Amino acid sequence: MYSQAEENYLKALLKITCVNGEANVNQLSKDLDIKMPTVNSMMKKLAEKQLVHYESYKPVRLTPAGKKAAALILRKHRLTEMFLVAIMGFGWEEVHPIAEQIEHIQSPLFFEKMDNILNHPRVDPHGSPIPDKSGNLPQL
Repeated sequence: MYSQAEENYLKALLKITCVNGEANVNQLSKDLDIKMPTVNSMMKKLAEKQLVHYESYKPVRLTPAGKKAAALILRKHRLTEMFLVAIMGFGWEEVHPIAEQIEHIQSPLFFEKMDNILNHPRVDPHGSPIPDKSGNLPQL
């Protein structure tokens, strides 16, 4: 189990590396709107937990365990967005801030039921792929 802050960093790292192939502390600082020293401190913490490979002044890389954890957080976020649109009738433009809160719930059963109700969607309302329950991010 990870803190909400750790989950946010992992998810941001995954998104950045999916787009750019790698991430650096400066990018994370800008994306998360968090000061550089705080980001550096978190990278050290995540490195101690073996979720990232971190060396000063070098790109940050997710370890396999970090990538899986990040993908599972992203899965919860995207499933929640889909649920809010498909079942609750929210507009796709309204769901992101709500999903940001719900993604931190620590109940695999909750998200498994959500996935079942939605009939195992492959994409979220924005067209982004939803990782499977093993943390594999499909390429569409």
